[in-house]
Amino acid sequence: MEVKAESMLIDTVFQKGKYIIPEYQREYDWTEENITEFINDINEIEEKDRYFIGHIVLEGDFNGNEFKVIDGQQRITTITILLCVIRDLFVEKGFQNLADGLNENYIFSKDRDNNKFVVLENKMPYPLLHKYVQNLPLDKEDIKPIKNGEIKIKKAYNSFYEEFKDFDEKELKIIRDKVLNLEVIFVSVKDEVDAFTIFETLNAKGKDLTPMDLIKNQVFKNYPKEPHLDEPNDSWKEINNNIKDNTLRFLNNFWSSRYKKVSDRKIYKEFTKVKNMDYKIFVKDLLLDSNLFKLIISPKKSDWKKDEFDIFTSLNAISIFNVKVANAIILSVLREYKLNNISLAYCKKALKSVEKFHFLNNAICSFRSSGLDTMYSKISRDLFVAKDRHQKHNCIDTMIKNLEEKKPTLEHLKANFDDKLYYSEEEQKQKKLVKYVLEKIEYSKHISAVDFLNTSIEHIYPENAKESEWKEKFSKIQIKNLANLTLLDSNLNSKIGNKRFDLKKSIILGESNLVATKLIFSTYNKWDIEELNKRKEDLYSLLYEGIWK
Repeated sequence: MEVKAESMLIDTVFQKGKYIIPEYQREYDWTEENITEFINDINEIEEKDRYFIGHIVLEGDFNGNEFKVIDGQQRITTITILLCVIRDLFVEKGFQNLADGLNENYIFSKDRDNNKFVVLENKMPYPLLHKYVQNLPLDKEDIKPIKNGEIKIKKAYNSFYEEFKDFDEKELKIIRDKVLNLEVIFVSVKDEVDAFTIFETLNAKGKDLTPMDLIKNQVFKNYPKEPHLDEPNDSWKEINNNIKDNTLRFLNNFWSSRYKKVSDRKIYKEFTKVKNMDYKIFVKDLLLDSNLFKLIISPKKSDWKKDEFDIFTSLNAISIFNVKVANAIILSVLREYKLNNISLAYCKKALKSVEKFHFLNNAICSFRSSGLDTMYSKISRDLFVAKDRHQKHNCIDTMIKNLEEKKPTLEHLKANFDDKLYYSEEEQKQKKLVKYVLEKIEYSKHISAVDFLNTSIEHIYPENAKESEWKEKFSKIQIKNLANLTLLDSNLNSKIGNKRFDLKKSIILGESNLVATKLIFSTYNKWDIEELNKRKEDLYSLLYEGIWK
């Protein structure tokens, strides 16, 4: 391994050549707190003093003029942003020569053929860095930041600008010189594999790196090289696109469903313990699970075939409940189904069981999920290692039995019913949950899938009822209660309006396509408080057992 390391000022570093941040690097991640701390450090440095800010690890010839940033991209990006802000303030204040000095030596430069290039080039999809931050004020494109890294870049720029905007020429020159006098250890390694080794050695114990960062470095270091293939870059890019900002949660779900449940901070250590790791297979598995994870965190009906509709409804429901503890088992079940290791019926059965449990346990009763992550992880691994379909189905049956034993009682459901299942125009906090319950009730009455896009929530006793038309006055609590709610075909909204019960009944029984809604109006005759309470009693047993059959 040929390594060259030298203490170097930022002044020298930025005039040495071009720095490329590869697309597989993590996003820019400095928080407002990090920026504030950096500003305070800059302000406290004495003029002409050197201030050590750490190391940067680069792939490239030490004496060359182009380097790939392996470690240090957060620092080098932040310094670039600050230099751009100082340049822009020089321009605003009419100090064009000072602005040109920064722009032509530290932000942009020229090669020996006089071709202009940007000193820091980010290969990730960050047009904002170049088109807004690095460009001169007159050339800036005020594009909207989309990715989380871009949002933080824009915030960093704005924070620096607000801090230094009132500085005069002398004060700005002092800040410029302080930044250029910052000192780093410039570590250059010709070979990418060796660069990652240095990176890992320097950072494995550092608090800023996530387990995914460390695993990625191991993968890139050990991945077999194949001509004409940009692997694992392409796969890693797709993985990142799938999991978005849920890196740690995804990795935790991946690891606990295949290996064993450990704390987030121990995942990397466990990764290093895996003997004879096949890195190609590992990346393939990671990519597969990231595709499945995307289906879990962003459920879409279009991702599933007609006969798989129940899978979507369960995933969507669990998303509404905002339950994350079940992700590992859901990931495992979907994986086995996609690999044709379990039947469609068992996949549906497993997900419905998870859906039912968390509807009662979390959405209704708000109980803690203590011990569930351990149980789910164990069953996930059992499912993963089971040798045949029969054994895998048995694993699912075991999970269903365990969840049935752990579920809240009917009395728990009754005690939380009024506080969790309500909706009005003024109180819409539980709207998604209420809509889910009503759709679940309606769906239980149909043989095939139902399209709920053209339905809305209807108050049987209207929110703005003409009380003279009703025999009894309902309280606000009774009006918003689930027992007074049903689904309504969107095309009947205008016809129904705030009409009294008998007039609604005539329209709905004659024109509605919703079976459960028609059943309400055919069962009840006058819709008073007594009938509302009777329906509430019916809903207790329906939600506890009836809609899950």
